[in-house]
Amino acid sequence: MKTLLILRHAKTQPDAPEGDHARELTERGHRNAAAMGAYIHNLTGAPDAIITSDATRARQTAEIVATAVDFTGSLMVEPRIYAAGLATLLAVVRGIPDEVRSAMIVGHNPGFEELAEALAGNHDQEIRLPTAGLALLEFDVERWDSVREGTGRLREVATPKTIA
Repeated sequence: MKTLLILRHAKTQPDAPEGDHARELTERGHRNAAAMGAYIHNLTGAPDAIITSDATRARQTAEIVATAVDFTGSLMVEPRIYAAGLATLLAVVRGIPDEVRSAMIVGHNPGFEELAEALAGNHDQEIRLPTAGLALLEFDVERWDSVREGTGRLREVATPKTIA
């Protein structure tokens, strides 16, 4: 069994004076990321791997959540996640090392909502991931490269508002 946590980055500054890639979390974003991290810690414990977009806001979110879940490994920074579409995100998931049972990916919409919907096979039900939103999926597979659209069980969708 493999578990995938799809976490959208937390709230960011609205303007991008240094460009979109460099946008940072707001104070609310820091609080929401810490709250989601605590929630994830209680829900599943620390994942075996955390893979994050190289955008500043995603890395900041990943770092805050990693601390909150007592993650002791190194964050894996994956530049392909930034602005990725479904095919690229599926490739990232399928490339997770097989010894990893539970992985968290941290990144962006609209790709993350598309990924969660595709993996869960929820074509009639939209999965909405606002900032710091989480989708938790389970797969009855031995290898990550066996993950396909529609093969995941959506266990939960959580947001800072639903866990408050």
